[in-house]
Amino acid sequence: MNNRNRLWPMLIAGLLFSITIVWMGPLSQQIVERLWLKQGVTQTIGGSQTSVSFQGMILQKRALNSPDILPVYGSSEFSAISEFHPSRIFNGKPTGFIPFLVGRGGTQDLIQALNMAALGGSLKDKKVAVIVSAQWFTPEGITPVYFNQNFSPLHAYRMIFNSSLSGQTKTRLIERLLAFPDSFKEQPTLKALLIQQAVPGQKRNLQNINLELKGRVEMAALEVIDAAKTIRYSRLLSPADITTNATISAKELPSWLKLKDMAIIQGKAASQNNQFDIMDTYYSEYVLPNLASNRASASNAALYPSPEYQDLELLLQILQEGKAKPMFIIVPVNGAWYDYTGFPVKERNAYYARIEKMVRDKGFQVANFGDHEHDPYFLQDIMHLGWKGWVYVDEALDQFYHEGA
Repeated sequence: MNNRNRLWPMLIAGLLFSITIVWMGPLSQQIVERLWLKQGVTQTIGGSQTSVSFQGMILQKRALNSPDILPVYGSSEFSAISEFHPSRIFNGKPTGFIPFLVGRGGTQDLIQALNMAALGGSLKDKKVAVIVSAQWFTPEGITPVYFNQNFSPLHAYRMIFNSSLSGQTKTRLIERLLAFPDSFKEQPTLKALLIQQAVPGQKRNLQNINLELKGRVEMAALEVIDAAKTIRYSRLLSPADITTNATISAKELPSWLKLKDMAIIQGKAASQNNQFDIMDTYYSEYVLPNLASNRASASNAALYPSPEYQDLELLLQILQEGKAKPMFIIVPVNGAWYDYTGFPVKERNAYYARIEKMVRDKGFQVANFGDHEHDPYFLQDIMHLGWKGWVYVDEALDQFYHEGA
């Protein structure tokens, strides 16, 4: 047998192996959904903020397709736990649903944009809530550190192969991703595929097809890993919690007005040692040591311009192309603290108005809490939602979920 005749069986075997791997990715995800994510499991995971949720795909897709779940995309505010945190207020579905929290510190607009692009057709006609924070809108935008720790290669591959995303939007997103080269040091195939995809209208040739096949194989492998991680995490859940979240609880929430009153009492008790309504422990550790040097330190600060606005615009465009039904939640800054640092009030007010306009121009809903800057206990520190703030956000989520039901 000559060399040419030997080559064909090897090529065919390699192709069949690749096709098998590609086929195993979606199959593993379907198996997990059907056998492991029984009623109550995804609902229970929703409050955990695990990386399995926001860097994987299975749980997010299941959350979007579950009528008793409202996906909520945010950042470090999810770590501001209190009795009024959505994972506690809505535990057991007292009003009929559970929020599924997606995000952690540093999960800014670009990460969320990639996440939504990866979800593709799963977003159609689905309600999602997105929390936006002023602290993201710095002159440099999202830092390489935050991007690297929250970047998901699986999301990037799924975005590449998302046929429902317009070529223009995909190109803009890819160009933004490639601005963080350190994230692709261990992903040479993904980087090469992104570079290829960034040039629209390329003729398909054997080299491009081979690169796409390699990309699909790697994506399938990441899907299998996502399935394995989801199974492993679901095994850690308490059977009692799963049972609690599988059906609607008999308990009733106090009125939102009553919850706000309760939040004020708890916030006041936890914020006794300062004039900024900041939680005592946070103030003592992070604010007091540099209090004098922070006075009037931000008099020249601004929230515009910033690359974060372009990233938010990308996120909005992806949601629009995905035919999703989002509500954006604008979190205020701590007005007392920002006044102390001299951060211009005009800049802050312009930021709230600018974000609201961007969202409304896309036809989306917005809950703008910018006028709560000086509302005591709305925040627990200088940036994160506090006791009272969470009650307002919880109420907005509840109204959004039941709207049109």
